[in-house]
Amino acid sequence: MKMRLAILFLLFWFGALLQLTAATVSANLISEGWKHRIYLVYPPEKIKANEQPSEGTRATKVELSAAQGETEPFLLVLRPEVPLREVEVRLSALTGPNGTVIPAQKLPARHLGYIYIDEPSGTRIAQKMPFETGTGLFPDPLLSGLAAVRPAHNLQFWVAVNVPRGISAGLYHGEAIVSFRKEGWMPPALEVPVHIPVELTVRSFALPQPSPLLNTAYYSANQIAKLSTPAGGRPLYEDFAAHRQTPEPILPAPELRVLAGPELSVDLSGWEKEASYILDEMKLPQVFLPVWGSERGLMQGVYFLWHFPAVLRQRWPAFPAPGLPGALVCNEEGALTAEFKTLFASYLKAVNAVVERRGWAGRVLVSTMDEPYTRHVAGEGMERDLPQNNYAVIRSLVGLIRESAPLLKTFCTANPVPELEGQIDQWCLRNLEAAGSGKFPVPAGGGVLTFCDNYRTFIDYPMVAPRTLGWLCWKTGARGWLTFETMGELEKAWQEPALVYPQFKGGTVWGMGQLFYPDPAGKGLVPSVRWEMMRKGAEDYEYLWLLEQRLNELSKNKQDSVLTQDARAFLEHAAEGVAGVGSELETSTGAAFPNTQTQELPHLLREKTAQWLERLSVTPK
Repeated sequence: MKMRLAILFLLFWFGALLQLTAATVSANLISEGWKHRIYLVYPPEKIKANEQPSEGTRATKVELSAAQGETEPFLLVLRPEVPLREVEVRLSALTGPNGTVIPAQKLPARHLGYIYIDEPSGTRIAQKMPFETGTGLFPDPLLSGLAAVRPAHNLQFWVAVNVPRGISAGLYHGEAIVSFRKEGWMPPALEVPVHIPVELTVRSFALPQPSPLLNTAYYSANQIAKLSTPAGGRPLYEDFAAHRQTPEPILPAPELRVLAGPELSVDLSGWEKEASYILDEMKLPQVFLPVWGSERGLMQGVYFLWHFPAVLRQRWPAFPAPGLPGALVCNEEGALTAEFKTLFASYLKAVNAVVERRGWAGRVLVSTMDEPYTRHVAGEGMERDLPQNNYAVIRSLVGLIRESAPLLKTFCTANPVPELEGQIDQWCLRNLEAAGSGKFPVPAGGGVLTFCDNYRTFIDYPMVAPRTLGWLCWKTGARGWLTFETMGELEKAWQEPALVYPQFKGGTVWGMGQLFYPDPAGKGLVPSVRWEMMRKGAEDYEYLWLLEQRLNELSKNKQDSVLTQDARAFLEHAAEGVAGVGSELETSTGAAFPNTQTQELPHLLREKTAQWLERLSVTPK
């Protein structure tokens, strides 16, 4: 019976997939007035600045659904025949069962800016990109303030409904209000603003908090410092937490001073306060311990040890007091020096005491080495940059961590290998080859699996691409992903959001390491639609995780029911048509694997997951 259900499920969804792989965008005309039209695109898809929307059926209202704790976006696309100025969209309060109200959003909807792309991502890279690419004016930055649009062009508004936790399930009503400046040459009878009905179905369950995903996103504190209005600190942490991302680094870093002896003076008060905000108030699952950096206030947790033999000249701390140059990390055999062990053990013990007092056991990670299996050393000594030498240094460091700070966990950006079995608590896989076309094998020595996939967040990819990260986690059994950089070149982000590889004959990719822009109004940072879609992927994973938890909680007599078997078959194969398990294209010669090119399929599967949860009587949390 179970096999039959699984086969029927696959036939159904693969049949649906064949109809949903092409990146076509259907926009529903929802309002039409003098010299302008407004289209609804839900779920959102990318429409270029001068692209005529392909009209689908006429819509009379926006119909959404979301769980408690979820953020659900839709697009309103204004396309006029005359220039319009001072355009704004606001979402009203939404009123639901028994007068329950979801308050009006504090800020107006954000409008999409455009990035001009003159050659597709992947140009001069031999491997085929895993998503469709293109040229032209692609939407990406999410801008605040009043907007303007010229004739025969699209002004797009990203309208996001933030559903509070603990509210009543049911149908909520409100409206999106579109306003623009009424010029003297316009007809007196022209009615402004335009009111568009919005209906939101709030589900009977809440998304989990903290998230079961172990996501981390790195940001460049140095780049933020260059902004006219710096945008770091708690507002940034709150934004990362809302997107299910642990911010890295956490600042201020611990204050370390090397004293005569040598001895280490450790002040953790500033770091502890911010770590508490992230772990206890923002309810993120983990943080990285700052271990490396060139300045006291800018230490970071990813990454730490240099490759062998460069590590032989690495000193810790990196910012010693005058006359006290810090301790050399290790010797020629890859063993830690006595001086480093003394200093670093003092640091670890101080942190371990905080972790024990705060109840953070297992939630603070210590990074080891970046990609120990690849060659990082160039020039003299490169022949000694071998995996076995790097593994020896890692084992020495892990031994010190386990002895000095047993409540901390270890992290390494590497695939599990026998040489490190039992040493690493969280593996961050640099490519996905170990999964084949299915799930990752369980590491022989234990440890949680995450991954780094840099090829799903390009600007000229379809809207769905970053969303597939959550589905890729579910399909492979990984517990999250690492985004190696989000603010790579803020000063150039508006005119040059492109990374050009020194290899691949100068291969170009748009938006790698650049998920934010400097606000043109000088008010800090502007997020991208790709950043928002990473959140949708995380929320999709949380839907699937909730369903798995619910199925596991059922009594034994319900486990064998047809309903339960159908739900398990759905859960087992749900990600098949969404996320193809390819490899990180930098480190593999394998071809890109098929991925859905539109949001229709993951959106449909999210709805189906919600229906399963409610059929199985999930209790709101």
